[in-house]
Amino acid sequence: MESSTMLLSSGIGQSLCRIHPVVIFSILDHYIRRNDGQDRVIGTLLGVPNDGSGILEIRNCFPVPHIEGDQVAVDMDFHRNMFALHKKTAPNEVIVGWYATGIDINENSVIIHDFYGKEMGSSSSPIHLLVDSGLTNDTMGIKAFIGTSLSFSEKTLGSFFQPIPLEFTTLEADNIGLDVLSRAKGTISNNNAPAGATLQSDLDTLEASIQKLLELLNRVSDYVEAVVAGKIDGDNQIGRFLTKSLALLPKSEMEMMERVFHGSIQDLLMVVYLGNLTRIQLTLAEKLQQTLP
Repeated sequence: MESSTMLLSSGIGQSLCRIHPVVIFSILDHYIRRNDGQDRVIGTLLGVPNDGSGILEIRNCFPVPHIEGDQVAVDMDFHRNMFALHKKTAPNEVIVGWYATGIDINENSVIIHDFYGKEMGSSSSPIHLLVDSGLTNDTMGIKAFIGTSLSFSEKTLGSFFQPIPLEFTTLEADNIGLDVLSRAKGTISNNNAPAGATLQSDLDTLEASIQKLLELLNRVSDYVEAVVAGKIDGDNQIGRFLTKSLALLPKSEMEMMERVFHGSIQDLLMVVYLGNLTRIQLTLAEKLQQTLP
């Protein structure tokens, strides 16, 4: 009697999936703009391929029209045209998987996952990102999966989705936008409606940055004093990081540092003054043009 063997084949090459916040915002915006009667939306995930480190970075996405019912239909032409346009602006980003809203993975998800697997080829397996847009239990669950084929005696029986670790990563521009949104959270305008998020001026941004820097310095100082006093045990990794950070500081006298700092402040104030003066001149010119025949 021949022995039968059950095999799991996935080609898993990712041990960690990193995602940028703009991807989640785009998915939620797609869900809000969905057609009437549509339960969920899907789309293509774009990012940087795995370079051997086991870390996959998802940087962007775009929606893909589809129909689910007795049959599953995905607009393949739209998907390929959108990807071709995206390659012109971000040639380094490739298709890394697909997203869907909801909390469940059903039989239609397997069909769509197979479609993206064929689009990506045999080089890597597509990532499936599931976003709970319904806020189950008042939380928005975000999970990443990778499809795994289940075969028995050289016959494919089906597939299941294996979860992989997921974490968020941000760029400097992302942090600025997230800070603006966090400041606007909970604020109310004059008409009792949620207030919109507004960008800070250069001086306000500088002041907020200095205050944050002072808070971080105070935290570091308190930590070092507690370690020296023996109140807490020191962390070797933190100590090495602080030593490396202090070594990067320029070796200069305090008076010279103060002159450089005050000079930079004066330059910033001059730029702000010239910007305000230019804006006033443009406003006056526009008023005169509207008034004079």
